[in-house]
Amino acid sequence: MRLLNLGASVLALVVVACGGGTFTAEPQEAGTLQLPLTSTSPSGTVYRLVGAAFNITGPQAVSVTDTAADTVQVPLQAGSYTIQLASGWTMERADAPGTAVPATLLSPNPLTFTVKKDVPTQVRFMFKLPGDGTADVGIHVDSGGWVAGTIHVEVSDSSGPDVDPYGELVGKDVPFLISFESFTTGRDGFGVTTVHTSPVTVQFGGVPSEQLERVAASLEGSMFSFTLLRSGSGMVDFGGGRIENLGADIRLELYPGSLPFTGLLDAEGYPLFRPFETESPMNLWDASIGFAGTSDVNAAP
Repeated sequence: MRLLNLGASVLALVVVACGGGTFTAEPQEAGTLQLPLTSTSPSGTVYRLVGAAFNITGPQAVSVTDTAADTVQVPLQAGSYTIQLASGWTMERADAPGTAVPATLLSPNPLTFTVKKDVPTQVRFMFKLPGDGTADVGIHVDSGGWVAGTIHVEVSDSSGPDVDPYGELVGKDVPFLISFESFTTGRDGFGVTTVHTSPVTVQFGGVPSEQLERVAASLEGSMFSFTLLRSGSGMVDFGGGRIENLGADIRLELYPGSLPFTGLLDAEGYPLFRPFETESPMNLWDASIGFAGTSDVNAAP
């Protein structure tokens, strides 16, 4: 993933599935997927995703290639879907058509979503791009960043329900994104830096899973804390981290990484939060059910 400079901003283009449609729908069709392709900054600057094409798979398979309108609408049957943004897109300011704005897609691609009768569903493709002075787009990032990667699900654990809602994920790879607007750091002694983020946005991609969508929604707005540990010869270890929603009894845990990385230390020998990559065991606990696996992790402030 290409990293852009600090002080950049995150643009979230919203995908909404809601009731109604622009085409004749069969009785089992429950909603319309809406693809807004523009976003307006607080200063009034309008950004547009140009040349976008989307591939939708699920109960219906649909390719969306006519994206000239500001909002594209596709009627869909009820069920779980994935939507993939194809390569070839560019981001432009509406007042400077034809001039691309550097932008990086952060969200897992494809993303998953579920269409339910009379229940709107929202999915966001999140992009990182340079800010335009005081006019930042979507989620403002002063000193924020993200932790992203792919979980390889190895085992599931269901001591409660008869049907394991995570069983279908075993043996599969699930991309994830944890993004945040800002963070603070503290010192735990012995060369340990603790990073505490502002409220996070969590996204999962790859395999359609209503259970993971519910987890992501439950963790939305929670805080993420992780540690960086000073190692030998200028190396830094990822010490693990956790996001949890105590009320919903859901937590996502990353354990100490297996791959130290070259890092930067401050004058007193504590690690600074800088872009890094590592591998980490990961567990998800959802009351009495969950799964465990390994994840590759890349992170950036």
